[in-house]
Amino acid sequence: MKTFATFNSSALLLLAVFTSIHRSLAVCPDTGIFDSSNYFCCPESCGSCGGTGCHLRPGGASSCCTSSITQTCDVANLPCIATDAPTQTPTSPPSNCPTGSIADATGLKCCASTCGIRGGSGCNTRPGGQYACCTSSVTVSCSTGTLPCVAETVTDAPTDAPTDAPGLCPTGSIIDPYNEKCCDEDCGVCGGYNCHTRPGGAAACCTSSVTALCSTGAMLCLLDSVYKPTCPAASITDATGTKCCATSCGTCGGYGCHLRPGGAAACCTGNVTASCST
Repeated sequence: MKTFATFNSSALLLLAVFTSIHRSLAVCPDTGIFDSSNYFCCPESCGSCGGTGCHLRPGGASSCCTSSITQTCDVANLPCIATDAPTQTPTSPPSNCPTGSIADATGLKCCASTCGIRGGSGCNTRPGGQYACCTSSVTVSCSTGTLPCVAETVTDAPTDAPTDAPGLCPTGSIIDPYNEKCCDEDCGVCGGYNCHTRPGGAAACCTSSVTALCSTGAMLCLLDSVYKPTCPAASITDATGTKCCATSCGTCGGYGCHLRPGGAAACCTGNVTASCST
């Protein structure tokens, strides 16, 4: 799996280190590359994904152009739309929501179970609309029998919405559902489906754009406690943290890997099968 980002040459090595742990980034399949928006994936053989002249590349328009891509990579082969690939399922906070209702991401407010998803972006478009599924202005207690509502006091429930993330995310940012990455608080929700459509776009709201540790003060960042380098000395990881290339490559895998010092054999990861222990 690969995550694509464009950096100047002086920052390439730093980028590879910062992106070494990959859990909930948007990803392309192992032999895929991102387009310039980090949204679509094409086969690595295309050289670049989408853009002018895409139909002239190896594989033609059906492989290298993005205009007709409609399916996500978790259900379709390349080319496809990149998807978040968490390695663990986020746990729901405890709540005392009434029967027939579901808690929002904080565990503090409840919506009708027909909403499917609790609060958040696009809540007004779900079955029941704004008045059943949006929680931002809800103040009435669930003890009244009304939905949506504020849940009764819950033992060990969070006292604040996770948007504060004290001691974890920088001030002005919010944590993602997996407690691993932070986005600008204006996004409303950090990462996930349609993150690129929120205020600030992909650069502020999509976890696939993370290139810095939170200790640097960046709003879009990876928690320092999550980062764990894995490659041998004199090598760097790819964006998934599972494959390693020579340090001389600057960046391991991804778009243009065959053009770096050492070429495809040293810097592209699509055909890597050997263990670093060998």
